[in-house]
Amino acid sequence: MLTLVAPHNNLFATEAPMDKYIGFDIDSNKTVCCIVKAGKKDKYRTINSTIPAMKAFITEQRADGSKAHLVFEISGQAGFIYDSLIDCADGITVANPSKMTWIYRTARKNDRIDARKMAVLLSIGEIPSVHMPSREVRQWRQMILHRRNIVQKVIAVKNRLRALLKSEGFDKPSDKGSWWKRSNRFWMRMLSERTDGGLDLWLVQLGNMIEELCTLEGQLKRVTGYLDKYLSQKDETDLLMSMPGVGPRTAEAVLAYTDNLKRFDNYKRYCSYFGLTPKLDESGSTRRLGHISKHGPSVVRWLLCESGWKVIRKSKGMREFYERVKAGQDARKKTAIVAVCRKMLCIMRAMLRDNEEFTEKLVGKVCGNVKQVKNAA
Repeated sequence: MLTLVAPHNNLFATEAPMDKYIGFDIDSNKTVCCIVKAGKKDKYRTINSTIPAMKAFITEQRADGSKAHLVFEISGQAGFIYDSLIDCADGITVANPSKMTWIYRTARKNDRIDARKMAVLLSIGEIPSVHMPSREVRQWRQMILHRRNIVQKVIAVKNRLRALLKSEGFDKPSDKGSWWKRSNRFWMRMLSERTDGGLDLWLVQLGNMIEELCTLEGQLKRVTGYLDKYLSQKDETDLLMSMPGVGPRTAEAVLAYTDNLKRFDNYKRYCSYFGLTPKLDESGSTRRLGHISKHGPSVVRWLLCESGWKVIRKSKGMREFYERVKAGQDARKKTAIVAVCRKMLCIMRAMLRDNEEFTEKLVGKVCGNVKQVKNAA
């Protein structure tokens, strides 16, 4: 008797679309891609490191109806790549490579392994991601850093100028007061143009330094003007500058690097992002708070520290907080000012969250345990 066997139900069924997790290991010449898909063997592909090639590859992976989730490491061009590919991928995550090594450690390392590592971590939701701000905010941050670099160059040139003049016996400028007031600048200019027939090679160096200083100060003035104009368009500016001692440079840095306040659940995460939380060393019953981590944007910490010295002079509550941390010891001045910077960040977060201007009540209301910052420096 002939028995007919019915075909398997899935014999002619099409494969249901699934999520694909794609890791890009990008360098200047090529990009190694790894596609991780549940129940399937990992696939690899090497493509050109160009935006059209990346777009074509992602479009190809989505052709079967699958969702393509992309991940790549943070780099100098990460923002440009993110903006270029965001419309053709179902999701893009920018990874922090310094944290991935602790999560997914391996003795071997090459482009394929790095691409797969990112794809696997993304598939299980364990990728240490980096917040990617908009192009406008990225340019704002770059301009803030550019201004800081110019300021540092101006300081360096001034120090070299003073050192040169002192090496030639000019311990003090011609007029009393600052070396950089108008009359003393004119004196240095006239000195550089002096010709007495002697050995005056150092005067050429002096003239070049004066010209360099004028050029840098002109650049600083233009950059500061652009930043002031852009900052005036931000509604939160007046809130932060209502804190006595906080000027436009500190306010803009905090706003630019905060970007979206909602991404910080609490004040601890907020301060940790700016590197102002102490390192924790805990073992058994021993718990020690060490120096601050110094992670995140150093320009914000630099500006907060500069503003902190002004804040403690103008705010009674902040001055009292500073003195409590200092505990009457001059050796603890740095520790105390770091604690003030962290306190300022906590208050700024509360002001931005509640849309509330600074009052002395906020100093006592917002967190700031002296014991918690005792060893931070």
